[in-house]
Amino acid sequence: MIKDLKLRQLRLLVALDSERKLQLAAERLNITQSAASKMLAEIEALARVPLFERTARGVEPTAYGAILIRGGKSVLADLDQVTDEFAGYKSGELGTVSIGTVARPCADLVIEVIEYLGKKHQRVNITLDVSTSPPLIERLLALEFDFVVARIPADVDPRQFDYYEIGAEEAALLVRAEHPLADSELVELEDMVDQQWVCQPQGSFMRQALERLFYSRGVTPPRRIINTESFLASVGIAARIDAIVPVPMLIFDLVDPERFRKLRIRDQLMLESYGLIRLRKRTLSPAATLVFDAMMRLGVPNGRSASNGQS
Repeated sequence: MIKDLKLRQLRLLVALDSERKLQLAAERLNITQSAASKMLAEIEALARVPLFERTARGVEPTAYGAILIRGGKSVLADLDQVTDEFAGYKSGELGTVSIGTVARPCADLVIEVIEYLGKKHQRVNITLDVSTSPPLIERLLALEFDFVVARIPADVDPRQFDYYEIGAEEAALLVRAEHPLADSELVELEDMVDQQWVCQPQGSFMRQALERLFYSRGVTPPRRIINTESFLASVGIAARIDAIVPVPMLIFDLVDPERFRKLRIRDQLMLESYGLIRLRKRTLSPAATLVFDAMMRLGVPNGRSASNGQS
């Protein structure tokens, strides 16, 4: 029966999902390919259904396999959490906390929390990754983060999260100092429509904010756009060509003011609100709870209650 699966068997399922080749999964677990093949046969015998389809390119999980893989990841993540807590207490630490965040909270809220925790922070090992919301949420669902500060993408079911809204984020339109519009007292949206842009892809929060700004004034959004997820790459491109780049204010605050300018426009370019997000059915470790509670106290206005999604 499924409940009789052993940890080494769950590790094989997770490795197969990641590698999609039996040989590579075996190497990851430091066992032979024949041993991995025998173990997979044992697992499928317990499940009494095929868990992987064999193809010319390797293996693909079946619907049943995907269920076991998801459960296996959860079990192994919980075991890793317990192991970290156990080792932490033995060494005098509370444990490890893994946080993902969009750019602005990285500079503000997380640093405030570290200062707020003071000496308690010395007993907590914090890992911080900065990215955009979609990959952060994807990694939260994969149990790679304890919690994140981000936005919930429209194509993700918000009911699986506890969401505590923090606030909106302002963005800036960045250009290099040599850009024809760089020193203008006021730049109208109509003046920017035919300019070259570098922006995140269609459907991203930044792209949606940009399009909302143009549509709010009855102006068609720009068409000449170089698409890239990376703000670093965007700024690098803008440093060499005449292009307009929408970036979070944190990114603009970090660039060289001698090389770049912020275009002055009538309206603010505002991104959707972001919030503190955790998986609803996942229990946080003591260390993660300590940091999460501090972020709630410092970042969430008036201790706002959790919701299933964004307002």
